[in-house]
Amino acid sequence: MFFRIVIVSVFTLVSVSPVISADTLTSSQAARYNKLTHELIAPCCFREPIAIHRSEQSLQMLEEVRVLVAEGKSEKEIKAIYVERYGTRILADPPGITAGWLYLIPVVVFCTLVYLAVLRLRSLVAHATAPVPSVPPELVARVRKETEYKWNGGS
Repeated sequence: MFFRIVIVSVFTLVSVSPVISADTLTSSQAARYNKLTHELIAPCCFREPIAIHRSEQSLQMLEEVRVLVAEGKSEKEIKAIYVERYGTRILADPPGITAGWLYLIPVVVFCTLVYLAVLRLRSLVAHATAPVPSVPPELVARVRKETEYKWNGGS
Protein backbone atom coordinates (compact mmCIF):
# COMPACT_ATOMS: atom_id res chain seq x y z
CA MET A 1 0.00 0.00 0.00
CA PHE A 2 2.77 2.41 0.93
CA PHE A 3 4.57 1.58 -2.31
CA ARG A 4 1.43 2.39 -4.31
CA ILE A 5 1.09 5.81 -2.60
CA VAL A 6 4.73 6.64 -3.35
CA ILE A 7 4.33 5.71 -7.01
CA VAL A 8 1.15 7.78 -7.37
CA SER A 9 2.84 10.73 -5.63
CA VAL A 10 5.91 10.55 -7.88
CA PHE A 11 3.76 10.20 -10.98
CA THR A 12 1.67 13.21 -9.92
CA LEU A 13 4.75 15.34 -9.29
CA VAL A 14 6.29 14.36 -12.63
CA SER A 15 3.09 15.00 -14.59
CA VAL A 16 2.39 18.33 -12.87
CA SER A 17 5.99 19.61 -12.93
CA PRO A 18 5.80 21.19 -16.42
CA VAL A 19 2.71 23.13 -15.34
CA ILE A 20 4.42 24.30 -12.16
CA SER A 21 7.64 25.23 -13.96
CA ALA A 22 5.70 27.17 -16.63
CA ASP A 23 4.51 29.49 -13.88
CA THR A 24 8.11 30.19 -12.86
CA LEU A 25 8.68 32.48 -15.84
CA THR A 26 8.93 36.15 -15.02
CA SER A 27 6.52 38.55 -16.68
CA SER A 28 9.10 39.63 -19.28
CA GLN A 29 9.99 35.98 -19.99
CA ALA A 30 6.30 35.12 -20.27
CA ALA A 31 5.83 37.96 -22.77
CA ARG A 32 8.81 36.71 -24.84
CA TYR A 33 7.47 33.15 -24.62
CA ASN A 34 4.03 34.26 -25.81
CA LYS A 35 5.52 36.25 -28.69
CA LEU A 36 7.82 33.41 -29.78
CA THR A 37 5.08 30.78 -29.69
CA HIS A 38 3.04 32.93 -32.09
CA GLU A 39 6.02 33.49 -34.41
CA LEU A 40 7.03 29.83 -34.80
CA ILE A 41 4.97 27.57 -37.07
CA ALA A 42 4.19 23.95 -36.19
CA PRO A 43 6.64 21.76 -38.15
CA CYS A 44 4.16 18.92 -38.69
CA CYS A 45 2.03 20.78 -41.23
CA PHE A 46 3.43 24.36 -41.39
CA ARG A 47 -0.05 25.88 -41.10
CA GLU A 48 -0.53 27.28 -37.58
CA PRO A 49 1.68 28.79 -34.90
CA ILE A 50 2.71 26.41 -32.16
CA ALA A 51 0.69 28.48 -29.67
CA ILE A 52 -2.51 27.38 -31.44
CA HIS A 53 -1.62 24.01 -33.00
CA ARG A 54 -1.97 20.96 -30.78
CA SER A 55 0.12 18.26 -32.46
CA GLU A 56 2.73 16.30 -30.55
CA GLN A 57 5.56 18.19 -32.27
CA SER A 58 4.10 21.60 -31.49
CA LEU A 59 3.53 20.68 -27.84
CA GLN A 60 7.14 19.51 -27.65
CA MET A 61 8.28 22.78 -29.23
CA LEU A 62 6.22 24.75 -26.70
CA GLU A 63 8.07 23.04 -23.88
CA GLU A 64 11.46 23.54 -25.59
CA VAL A 65 10.75 27.25 -26.12
CA ARG A 66 9.68 27.61 -22.49
CA VAL A 67 12.94 26.01 -21.32
CA LEU A 68 15.04 28.15 -23.68
CA VAL A 69 13.30 31.34 -22.53
CA ALA A 70 13.76 30.31 -18.89
CA GLU A 71 17.48 29.74 -19.58
CA GLY A 72 17.71 33.35 -20.77
CA LYS A 73 18.16 32.78 -24.52
CA SER A 74 17.20 35.72 -26.71
CA GLU A 75 14.46 35.61 -29.33
CA LYS A 76 17.10 35.71 -32.06
CA GLU A 77 18.96 32.74 -30.61
CA ILE A 78 15.79 30.68 -30.19
CA LYS A 79 14.62 31.45 -33.73
CA ALA A 80 18.10 30.58 -35.05
CA ILE A 81 17.89 27.17 -33.37
CA TYR A 82 14.61 26.37 -35.10
CA VAL A 83 15.62 27.90 -38.45
CA GLU A 84 18.73 25.69 -38.39
CA ARG A 85 16.59 22.66 -37.61
CA TYR A 86 13.63 23.29 -39.98
CA GLY A 87 14.61 26.15 -42.31
CA THR A 88 13.00 29.59 -42.64
CA ARG A 89 9.65 27.95 -43.23
CA ILE A 90 9.32 27.58 -39.46
CA LEU A 91 8.97 31.36 -39.07
CA ALA A 92 5.52 32.93 -39.35
CA ASP A 93 7.05 36.12 -40.76
CA PRO A 94 10.07 35.16 -42.88
CA PRO A 95 12.98 37.61 -42.95
CA GLY A 96 14.11 39.59 -45.94
CA ILE A 97 12.33 41.06 -48.91
CA THR A 98 10.08 38.02 -49.31
CA ALA A 99 7.85 39.20 -46.51
CA GLY A 100 7.45 42.61 -48.16
CA TRP A 101 6.37 41.06 -51.44
CA LEU A 102 3.81 38.91 -49.65
CA TYR A 103 2.07 42.07 -48.45
CA LEU A 104 2.66 44.20 -51.55
CA ILE A 105 1.46 41.86 -54.32
CA PRO A 106 -2.20 41.61 -53.18
CA VAL A 107 -2.42 45.40 -52.83
CA VAL A 108 -0.98 45.96 -56.32
CA VAL A 109 -3.31 43.35 -57.86
CA PHE A 110 -6.33 44.88 -56.12
CA CYS A 111 -5.45 48.42 -57.24
CA THR A 112 -4.88 47.22 -60.82
CA LEU A 113 -8.25 45.47 -60.92
CA VAL A 114 -10.02 48.55 -59.55
CA TYR A 115 -8.29 50.73 -62.17
CA LEU A 116 -9.32 48.36 -65.00
CA ALA A 117 -12.91 48.24 -63.69
CA VAL A 118 -13.07 52.04 -63.64
CA LEU A 119 -11.77 52.22 -67.21
CA ARG A 120 -14.33 49.67 -68.35
CA LEU A 121 -17.20 51.50 -66.62
CA ARG A 122 -16.11 54.79 -68.17
CA SER A 123 -16.16 53.27 -71.65
CA LEU A 124 -19.61 51.75 -71.05
CA VAL A 125 -20.98 55.07 -69.80
CA ALA A 126 -19.43 56.91 -72.76
CA HIS A 127 -21.17 54.56 -75.22
CA ALA A 128 -24.50 54.81 -73.38
CA THR A 129 -24.52 58.60 -73.31
CA ALA A 130 -23.17 59.13 -76.82
CA PRO A 131 -25.46 61.43 -78.82
CA VAL A 132 -27.65 59.72 -81.37
CA PRO A 133 -26.70 60.91 -84.84
CA SER A 134 -29.36 63.18 -86.29
CA VAL A 135 -31.08 62.15 -89.50
CA PRO A 136 -31.61 64.78 -92.16
CA PRO A 137 -35.30 65.74 -92.52
CA GLU A 138 -35.21 65.00 -96.29
CA LEU A 139 -34.31 61.39 -95.55
CA VAL A 140 -37.11 61.06 -92.98
CA ALA A 141 -39.64 62.48 -95.51
CA ARG A 142 -38.44 60.11 -98.22
CA VAL A 143 -38.72 57.05 -95.89
CA ARG A 144 -42.24 58.08 -94.83
CA LYS A 145 -43.29 58.58 -98.43
CA GLU A 146 -41.92 55.21 -99.54
CA THR A 147 -43.39 53.33 -96.59
CA GLU A 148 -46.72 55.18 -96.56
CA TYR A 149 -48.25 52.70 -98.95
CA LYS A 150 -47.41 49.75 -96.64
CA TRP A 151 -48.60 51.49 -93.49
CA ASN A 152 -51.94 52.59 -94.83
CA GLY A 153 -53.08 49.09 -95.47
CA GLY A 154 -51.75 48.77 -98.97
CA SER A 155 -54.05 51.23 -100.69
